[in-house]
Amino acid sequence: MVEKTIKSAVLSTRNATHLFEEAFFFSDQTFVHPTAIIGENVTLEDNVKIGPFCTVIGNVTIKSGTRLHPHATIGFPAQAKGVYKSLGTIVIGTNCEIREFATIHASRFQDGATTIGNNCYIMNYAHVGHDCTLEDNVKLVNHASLGGHTYLEHDAYIMAGSATHQFCRVGQFTALAPFSGIRQDVPPFCLLSGQPARFYGLNLVGLKRAGFSGTTISALKHVTKLFYSDMLDANTIITRADNEAWGQDEAVHTFLAFIQASTRGISRRLRSEDVQP
Repeated sequence: MVEKTIKSAVLSTRNATHLFEEAFFFSDQTFVHPTAIIGENVTLEDNVKIGPFCTVIGNVTIKSGTRLHPHATIGFPAQAKGVYKSLGTIVIGTNCEIREFATIHASRFQDGATTIGNNCYIMNYAHVGHDCTLEDNVKLVNHASLGGHTYLEHDAYIMAGSATHQFCRVGQFTALAPFSGIRQDVPPFCLLSGQPARFYGLNLVGLKRAGFSGTTISALKHVTKLFYSDMLDANTIITRADNEAWGQDEAVHTFLAFIQASTRGISRRLRSEDVQP
């Protein structure tokens, strides 16, 4: 009798597992696991998946095709003194993957917002602080941590264990190497590493994967050399760019516009004093 009971329990567990896998990975219908906690002000669009033991509270909208894997936590109050409840709004875009134990915090302000774009991949134990903005196609690798109000432009890549200070901005297609930290803005298309992070050159792997041409990559090498190696100021570089073929490239314009618009300043540390990128 005991043996039959055990076999029945095993079969029941297998059936439940099979049903979960079908609903979470293969169905095109919205699915919320019965162990998940979903607040009354949460909006789930079509084909959203909420896995086991997830918690989603506050004014949260999760758009179609996004999946929250087990134990992801969305909408808890900002980690700031004097904030004791979920404020503002959180919007998570389409087709995002929020992996196990990731956390996305609510705003610090009643009229604030934490925003995740489309096709973002937030890996396990990564943290998105209050009032952060992630544009489309951003990747946060395991244990990456974003301070409040961090802004990541599209296709930014924050690798494992790296962190940003509050209010920092990371440019498009820039990669922050594992276990690095930034305290100032970092311009687009770059690779940085260290604590504090230093410029190591262009994010060549990311640029080539994204289809940037050899001509554009050469132009970016030129402008980053002037900025980081030669230590020229932005106005001088812009004057040179106006009179050179490399300076007409759209990516160069993007790089220079980012530098001019920076409010926290741009760190100009190199990977060493002796080795130039």
